Amino acid sequence: MRKWYKLDNVGTFYAFTKNNKMPKVFRYSAYIKDNIDEEILQKALDKTVSIFPNFNVNLKKGFYWYYLDEAMRKNKVSKENLPICYKLYENSDDFLYRISYFKNKINMEISHILSDGRGSVEFFKLLITNYVIIKYNVKANYKIDNSLLEKSEDSFTKYYEKTKKFKKDKGKTYLYKGRKLKNQTRYMEYHIPLNSVLDLSHKYNTTLTSFLVSILIYSFMDEVKTSELNKYIRVALPVDLRNFFKSTTSMNFFGLTTISYNFKNKEEKLENIIDNVNKQFKEKITKESLRERVNLMVSFEKNWFCRLAPLSLKNLTVNIADKITMNANTTCLSNIGVIKLDKKIEEYINSMSVITSTDGFQFTICSFKDDLCIGISDNYVNNNIVKNFCRYFSKNNINVRMDVSEVKK
Repeated sequence: MRKWYKLDNVGTFYAFTKNNKMPKVFRYSAYIKDNIDEEILQKALDKTVSIFPNFNVNLKKGFYWYYLDEAMRKNKVSKENLPICYKLYENSDDFLYRISYFKNKINMEISHILSDGRGSVEFFKLLITNYVIIKYNVKANYKIDNSLLEKSEDSFTKYYEKTKKFKKDKGKTYLYKGRKLKNQTRYMEYHIPLNSVLDLSHKYNTTLTSFLVSILIYSFMDEVKTSELNKYIRVALPVDLRNFFKSTTSMNFFGLTTISYNFKNKEEKLENIIDNVNKQFKEKITKESLRERVNLMVSFEKNWFCRLAPLSLKNLTVNIADKITMNANTTCLSNIGVIKLDKKIEEYINSMSVITSTDGFQFTICSFKDDLCIGISDNYVNNNIVKNFCRYFSKNNINVRMDVSEVKK
C-alpha cells in the first residue's frame, strides 16, 4: 500500500505558491577531492533515501489541501544541466528535490515544500557520507537515531496553542528600489575564514549571527535617503524551532522572527547597531516569542473558513497573502549553522555552500571547518547593499574568495 504524508504548516504555504515566478528552492553543494562518479552517487542516494523515505514523494492535490504521496519510482542523479535553483515542480509526478553533479561538485536542490534548512542538511550530510564511504572505502558512520514517525512529524501542529496573542512590528518597512535584472538572478558564494569573522564578532561581544545581521543593516546606511530615515530596515531571520521545542522531524520546523532597525542619522556607528540587534535577539529569540509565531502560522489552517474552502479558493487567497507579505521585510538572512561530518569523511571534502532562490536579495550562511560561506542571491543590476556588505570584510583585511554565477530564471 502506498504511503502518504500530511504537509506541515510551512510546506502547505509553499505548496500553494509552487507556481510563482520564483518558487522557494535552496541548494547545497559539496566540493569533493576528485571528480564525481555518477554510478556511485546513485548508490549513495538510494542508500540515503532508504533512511529518509519521506523525501521520496510527489506533491498531489486533494479537494481541500495538498499532500505528499509516496513515489513509485526512484529519483535519479544527473549531470548538472539546469540553472541554479531551477524550479522543481512541473507536474504531480515530479520529485521535490534534485541531485546533480559537475566535475568534483555534488548539488542537492530542494523545495521548501519538503523540508527546511535543518532537515534537508541532515539528508545532504548522509548523502555525502554514503558517497565517500562507497567511493573511497572509508570506515565511518553517520548516526540516525530518530524513528520514521519522528522524521515525518508535523511539529507545528504538535506545539500549537490556540491564542490571539501576537506582537506586530511597528513602523514602515524600508524596501530597496534598485533596478532589477530582466528574468535573471545573480548567485554568489562568498567564502571567508571563519575564525577571522569570529574574532571580529568577539571584539564586539556578540554572536556570529547577530554580528552578520548588524553588518547587513549597517550596509544600508549610505543607501537610505534622509527622507526615509523613519523607515525600518527589517531582516527576516529564520530560527530553528528544534532548539526550543523537542522535535527530530526532517520536515519544516522553523519560526521567522524579524530584526528591525531605523537610522537616527546618516553617520551611525556599527557599535550602536550591534547593541540594538543583541537586545532584539534576547527579546525575540525566546521560547515564548517563537511560540507566538507558531500559533499565528498554524491558526491559518485551523480557521474554519480555510478548512472548508476548496483548494482553488485557497490557492487564490494564499497567493494574494504572499504578495502582501513580500513587502513586510527588507531582506532575509538565514544561518544554517556549522556543517559537521565524521572527520574521516571531512578529509575528502574541500568546502560546502548553501544558497537559495529569491525575488529580491537574500543571504544564506553555513560553515564547514574554517570556511564560512555566505550564499548571496539577488535580482538587481547593481545592488549597493551587497557591495557594502562584502566590502566590510575586505576593509578589515580579511581574505575572501568569491564565485559568481548569473542565470536565467
